[in-house]
Amino acid sequence: MIWALIPAWLRRAVAWAVAGLVAIGGAWAIGRRDGTAAAKTKAAARAADEYRATSERMHNADVDGGDDVKWLRDRAKR
Repeated sequence: MIWALIPAWLRRAVAWAVAGLVAIGGAWAIGRRDGTAAAKTKAAARAADEYRATSERMHNADVDGGDDVKWLRDRAKR
């Protein structure tokens, strides 16, 4: 009922403004979602690289058996 009192040009202007805000809000939400997904993917790749580097260091370490026993004893004292 109240819409009948509002001029058509004003209703149209309000409709366009609301449609514009919805479009901008939707684009912002999609961009935020894509940015979050990209950040998670990059963090997972970084973690995998760190894991691979640590694993390679462990496998290629030149370790004597006596050093292991000493390290374990020191570690047990903590």
